[in-house]
Amino acid sequence: MANTDISSISIPGIDTSAGIKQCGSPEMYIEFLGDVYRFIDKKSDETEKYLADGDITNFTTNVHALKTTCRMMGYTALSESFFELEKIGKEGSLTKAALLTPDVLARFRALKPYLEPFAEKETGDRIPFSAEPVISLLTEIEAASADFDIDRGETAIKKLLTFDCDKELADSISKLAELVNDLDYDEASALAASIKVRILS
Repeated sequence: MANTDISSISIPGIDTSAGIKQCGSPEMYIEFLGDVYRFIDKKSDETEKYLADGDITNFTTNVHALKTTCRMMGYTALSESFFELEKIGKEGSLTKAALLTPDVLARFRALKPYLEPFAEKETGDRIPFSAEPVISLLTEIEAASADFDIDRGETAIKKLLTFDCDKELADSISKLAELVNDLDYDEASALAASIKVRILS
């Protein structure tokens, strides 16, 4: 997708210029759209399950993350809708959340056909493995996880994926990338720490 003309991107409700500003560059923005495509269904399904189970804590965590996701895309109206769900979650109002959530998630899922073209990433040249920069990036992911900083975490994982590692380490980094892309930051932080210990041992 590196050759995509940013001016040709037209997604209902989304301010492309605002999204690029949030992500830092057109290239990062395009990659972020692909990442969102990949976790739309999972995060929507999780949110519905938490609501059905009466798990208001995890429901609130999920809609908070999706609020940030939509802001990063430049979809201000949907970000505000998720923010409303977050406030409702913090109030503990399951009844109100159950009433409003289906429409908000339907709008989120409706993005899939628009984002699908950005889901394939080009693979560049691999960088020879070096412990120091890899550990530095893992530390960066831990810090991003603690701050729930999506942009910082995405940037670090993309750099990490460019290193040529042995199969065991490559599999662990791929799993870490999946966790970061799915906004599962607690698990991502734990896995990043585990990988660092493995490299240093």
